[in-house]
Formats: sequence, structure tokens, C-alpha cells
Amino acid sequence: MKKTIRNFKETVEIQSSFFVRLRTNRYLPVGMLCAGVLTAACIHIWQRVHVLHLVQEVGVLRQENYVLADDVRKVYSETSAMAMSSRIRTFAADSLGLQMVAADYMFTLVPRDKETQVETQDINKVLASAAARLWEYVPRVSQTEATAGELRNPAIDSLANGGDD
Repeated sequence: MKKTIRNFKETVEIQSSFFVRLRTNRYLPVGMLCAGVLTAACIHIWQRVHVLHLVQEVGVLRQENYVLADDVRKVYSETSAMAMSSRIRTFAADSLGLQMVAADYMFTLVPRDKETQVETQDINKVLASAAARLWEYVPRVSQTEATAGELRNPAIDSLANGGDD
């Protein structure tokens, strides 16, 4: 009888699904534990490699940022050196043949063509238009705007205060 029960049990186990057989296996807990440890180790190693890669990228970007900041400082230095008045004077004197002029010798040349000749009436018109343009920007305050910040006495219209019908 024991043999028939064992044969029956083996037949039932063979016919049962894969997951049922796997669950009833005695090595399942050990296998699951090993798989979990192996998975955790793989994830930990991947994280370490990924973090090292990111650290390397940050180092490269910091170096690039340092180089760019240094280039900006060099450009500002070159700009200030090129804009120095002594350098401009030297360049004007050497390359262009210009010389410094005293202030009392400076004047503005105005062309004397018939089209550009300015008369007294034209000057008055120019001054009037300039004054009109300036008048647009002069602040104007009306009576209501001047008293906007003050409290006014309310006008009470009632018979009790001696008002008319």
C-alpha cells in the first residue's frame, strides 16, 4: 500500500503546475535568499559605477567651468587694456598722425550751404518746438489730484441740519 501511495503522490506532483512544484521544493527559501542577495549586490555595484561616472562628469564640468571663467577674466582684462586712454592716444598719434589739441583751439565746423543756413526765425521755431516737447514732460497737478490725499468734509443734505426741502 505504501508503494501505491508513493506512486500516486509522484503522479500528482508530475501533473501539478510548475509553480506548485517550485513552491513545495525544499530549496526554494535558500534559492530566493541567494537571488535576493545577488540582486542587491548587482544593484549596489551598478549604483557605485553610476556614481563614479557622475563624479567624473562633474569633475570634467568643473574643469571646463574654470577654463571658461579664466577666459572671461582674460577677455575683461584685454578689453580694459584696449580701452585705456593712454593706449588710444598712442595709437592715434602713431598710426593716424593725430595730435592733442588745446581746449581753446577746439571748435565745431558747421557747413554753410544754402539748404542748411539757419536764420533767426528758424532758431525761434526750433526753440519753440523744443519748449513744447519739454512742456510734455512737466508734471501737471489738477485741483482734485492736489487734494486727493486730504480728507474733505462730506456735504450733508438733510432737513435736520438746516437744509432746504
